[in-house]
Amino acid sequence: MLRALRFIADYGRVVRGFSPNARRYLLSTFLMSASGAIAGVIFNLYLNAAGFHEAFIGGMLSLGGLALGAFAIPAGLAADRYGRKPAMVWGLLLSSALLLLRALTTGRALLVAASFMGGIAATVYGLATAPFMMENSSERQRTHLFSVSYAVMLAAGVVGSLVGGELPAACGRILATADPFLQYRMTLVLAALLSFAAVLPLLGISEAPPPAAERQRTPATAGRGDWLLIGKFAWCNLWIGLGAGLVIPFFNLYFVKRFGAGSGQIGFYFSVSQVFTLLAVLAAPAIARRAGKVRTVVLMELLSLPFLVSLGAERVLAVAVASFWARASLMQMSTPIGSAFAMELLPQRLRATANSVMSMSWNLLWAASTAASGWMMQRYGYAIPYYLTAVCYAVSAVSYYLFFHHRERMPSGPAPRPATS
Repeated sequence: MLRALRFIADYGRVVRGFSPNARRYLLSTFLMSASGAIAGVIFNLYLNAAGFHEAFIGGMLSLGGLALGAFAIPAGLAADRYGRKPAMVWGLLLSSALLLLRALTTGRALLVAASFMGGIAATVYGLATAPFMMENSSERQRTHLFSVSYAVMLAAGVVGSLVGGELPAACGRILATADPFLQYRMTLVLAALLSFAAVLPLLGISEAPPPAAERQRTPATAGRGDWLLIGKFAWCNLWIGLGAGLVIPFFNLYFVKRFGAGSGQIGFYFSVSQVFTLLAVLAAPAIARRAGKVRTVVLMELLSLPFLVSLGAERVLAVAVASFWARASLMQMSTPIGSAFAMELLPQRLRATANSVMSMSWNLLWAASTAASGWMMQRYGYAIPYYLTAVCYAVSAVSYYLFFHHRERMPSGPAPRPATS
């Protein structure tokens, strides 16, 4: 009990020291993530109610990753050259507008175009966030800021998933309609409006433009060692992206098709998953302080594998839901730790560019596997993609350990201090 109180007190001291920029970013993150969670619960169901099947839905969901793969490098260069704030503001603004467009159309061409362009906008936003957190935190705050940022996303996901599951029925009462399609459409419109609201805190961020000398530097100035380091992170990310794309976009359809769950149940499952993951993410800095960031990332990924296999084979709803919660908590627990570790190893002038390469590797494989998995699930059922995902995660975890365990000097004091490149 005393140890838990000390843990909470330490967390509180670090969080209270966050800069105003970091606080504004966290508020925006909450609003944006709540919007994304609502859309995540509903968008597949909206497409299904519009008459589209898994193969088309899988292709649609792959477009965001395809866009990131195509535009990650230019987006990362722009974020390094012009600053983090412009990238985040314009990326989120355009992403919100394109979510609204997707909510208002069922035309294939418009859905495809809006999804692809939305992926580009999300790329511009997302690639600036990790460097922004790195540059707006002290060494002591850094792991906590990355973890709190992720925890805020998860907390917003709890709210958004619960609201997303219940909003269709509420919208039906407001619109006086029992048509699920119209209920889903109205829910997505509200999600888009919430996303627009997330832009407002970002406008208050104070950021000096990068120095002229820094803007003139390009990836061509990076050394061979820098690119080798980036390549190692990218290799690990592509295996996670390949596996994640096979299953994660289809969790809502998995519960509908295999167990006959409704949108309210799915929203509840997603929200409880976010609660467990939030608690795990908040505990992650303490685990990383003792075990090191690299070992924490590897251990959490390996521990998630039995639950992936269980989801593929399971026919009992309660066991499937428990496995769903455990897998999400373990995998996502490692995400902010891995992001902080990567940003610490990379030189400042290359952070967004390197983040773009790593994100590109993740999202290109996500896009390919999502499209393939939609077809695979429609033809062969839902089990095989879960087994393949477990193999992909295992390859990533083993590679991560082999590449990076020697780059982190274990602490003799209270916190690990990774070596720099």
